[in-house]
Amino acid sequence: MGLFIAAEAQKGEKSITAGPLISFPVATTGQSDLNPGLGLEATGQYNFSDRSALLLKTALTSWGYKKDVIIYDTKRLTFLTVQGGYKFQFVNSGFFVNGLVGTDNDLQDGFTTISFTLGAGKRFMFKDDRFIDAGIDLVGADAQSRVELKVIFRLFHWLAEK
Repeated sequence: MGLFIAAEAQKGEKSITAGPLISFPVATTGQSDLNPGLGLEATGQYNFSDRSALLLKTALTSWGYKKDVIIYDTKRLTFLTVQGGYKFQFVNSGFFVNGLVGTDNDLQDGFTTISFTLGAGKRFMFKDDRFIDAGIDLVGADAQSRVELKVIFRLFHWLAEK
């Protein structure tokens, strides 16, 4: 008997997950003015089939500006990201891909911009009701694009009514 069991999604299942992330800023030209950042992500998921799910994601991520870089009289950039989207799960393998769209809200000056996420990962099941999702996301935005590595833990879940 192995440490992990097959990752099976159930139609009608709902869950709330959360966990830490590490964010690496990506500059479209030259180098980014930001250092790598840290954040926390929480996601609600509703499985409308055994392979497809709707997602609602919130993330709070903060980066420090590189030495001698001060933009708008601040030394940090902190985003509250709110996105909705779709997740496709490759049945029992545990692998998944997702796409989301929403907003990045700068908590320093109230600036809001459109953002999108393309992600992929692997679900590791420990018990029927416990899992860890490890993944990588590419987040594109008008303000700051980034690559995020994350480990997400299931906090709560509700099975479909029979």
